[in-house]
Amino acid sequence: MLTQERQSIIENYVNQHEVCRVSELCDLTETSESTIRRDLIQMEKNGILKRVHGGAQSVKNFSRDVSQNVRFNLNHDVKIALAQYAASNFVQPGDNVFIDAGTTTYELVPFLADIPNVKIITNGVETALCSLNHGIKTILIGGEVKDDTHAVIGQTALSQIKAMNFSVSFVGANGIEQNGNLTTPDPEEAAIKAAEIKQARRAYVLADSSKIGERNFAVFAHTRDVCVVTDQLTSSQKAALPADINLKEAK
Repeated sequence: MLTQERQSIIENYVNQHEVCRVSELCDLTETSESTIRRDLIQMEKNGILKRVHGGAQSVKNFSRDVSQNVRFNLNHDVKIALAQYAASNFVQPGDNVFIDAGTTTYELVPFLADIPNVKIITNGVETALCSLNHGIKTILIGGEVKDDTHAVIGQTALSQIKAMNFSVSFVGANGIEQNGNLTTPDPEEAAIKAAEIKQARRAYVLADSSKIGERNFAVFAHTRDVCVVTDQLTSSQKAALPADINLKEAK
């Protein structure tokens, strides 16, 4: 298969599926992993797609959410490291912990199981089930459940959150802009995230470094409102963040 033909197939597949893994593209094109990775590097340089850890993401339709089952597999090791760092440093016995519906925040749950008398409040269906499986007292916010992210949204959910106070909230973000805006594709999820932050004594955004510089449709907070927890950053990645950001790099 010629390079141009293969890259055209890759472009169409990535745009159709929003995010995909290298292994999927290998199977699709019957090509080696090293060849696919070279293709992705070239295609990213040409602005055709964006490389993410273990795969590629479409640069079109940036306002749409990526399905939950795909997002769970992206940057998984980094997400676990961020969650372990956050749980170890920012949660105390007896805390009422709000965990946002997201695949990074979801990874917090196993690390909270050994902290005495913690209660988890969440708008994430998977997070609630995982919390129950670990024997943690759990409150699942009620409302409309999104098909793609399995996040509970809407006015019912928003009213419940505004009636509660949290010791600490852990929130996910799809993008962190250089101007400090924290963004997500869906305005209804943005409203939920904003309320989670407002009702918390301490609020943390867990976001791996691939989110830096990303821009989505809905702004839910500013970096001045939270502490951002991410992985080890390069100097260029730090330069793409606000100078006054409250930043913690998981080590």
